[in-house]
Amino acid sequence: MAEENITTSTQETTSTEQPEKSTEQRLEELMVEFAKLKRASDKNASEAAEYRKKYQATLSEKERADMEKAEAAAKRDEELETLRRENKISKVEKTYLGLGWLPDEAAKMAVADVDGDFDTRLKLMAAVDERKKKAYEAEWLKGRPEAFTGGGSDSTPVSKAEFDKFSYTERVEFKQKYPDMYKAYTK
Repeated sequence: MAEENITTSTQETTSTEQPEKSTEQRLEELMVEFAKLKRASDKNASEAAEYRKKYQATLSEKERADMEKAEAAAKRDEELETLRRENKISKVEKTYLGLGWLPDEAAKMAVADVDGDFDTRLKLMAAVDERKKKAYEAEWLKGRPEAFTGGGSDSTPVSKAEFDKFSYTERVEFKQKYPDMYKAYTK
């Protein structure tokens, strides 16, 4: 009995499944839906503008002046908040630049800090750490002396000018390690 229910439910799900739509079909459906929403949005905006005009026509001069003042104050407050946000971003960005971050990294991190976007901050920190690690490794490799294993390398461990500055004990050690080169430098 339980097996019969399972097979019937499996048959029902396969018969009700619709074949997947192609990307073009999905895109076309989304475009149609977007056009509908845009028309509705435009209609609502025009109705709102019409009601606003009707409302303003019924207002007295004092009420209109008060409404304009309130709108100007709201716009000023919005601009002030925008300027404060930009100022805060600028200060935070300078801090990251002072820590050795690249300008684009510092700008992105400042925005993430001000917006409180923790995920972006973590990703940026990981990327900066990786970049700095690679830079440190490259600097270390650049400053590291070449390793001589005595495997017949064509390069010399020291130049003739460096050899001339050696002390007596350094020359003795050099002669033991590189007898052929010692002969060439002492001729």
